[in-house]
Amino acid sequence: MALKYSFKEFDKEHMARAMLVSVPIPLKSAVMIGRTIRGKNLQTAKNILEQVILKKTPIKFTKFNQEQAHRKAIGPGKFPVKTARYMLKLLKEVEANAQLAGLDTSSLKVFRVIPKEAPVNPHYGRIRGISMKRASVELIVIESADKKSKSKNSKAKSNKTKDKNQKSKVESKAKKE
Repeated sequence: MALKYSFKEFDKEHMARAMLVSVPIPLKSAVMIGRTIRGKNLQTAKNILEQVILKKTPIKFTKFNQEQAHRKAIGPGKFPVKTARYMLKLLKEVEANAQLAGLDTSSLKVFRVIPKEAPVNPHYGRIRGISMKRASVELIVIESADKKSKSKNSKAKSNKTKDKNQKSKVESKAKKE
């Protein structure tokens, strides 16, 4: 059975993706972790999740923060350890997929994190109305160009244009004389 990804503009040459289907994590914490790691470098995102697992750095809860304890310097936050473990596993999977696709793993950035509600299973036994928290998470990374190489190229181009402008000024002065 093929997985149905919700992101349709997937570029196989510059992107890699992975998906966790129906894992026992709360959707709310998956959303907040996704907001935290989106746009970050892959290694930075891994470090953030490892710090959450060790309970060193909390995840800021900006949306689902009713009756949340305040953490130092971030406000309402939590340590969603179980969700962080699953998300770290997903980051490692997407890194392996990127490496298999031939992408440079040092320049990968988290492009999209799409958590979705999974089918709900009731708890086993006679207790009615209590369901397990489950979510599916889709993660897409993109290979970003190095800023250093871009800046070097732009400097080289600007130097070339300056040289051309100076040469044309010298030539125009020579023609006038």
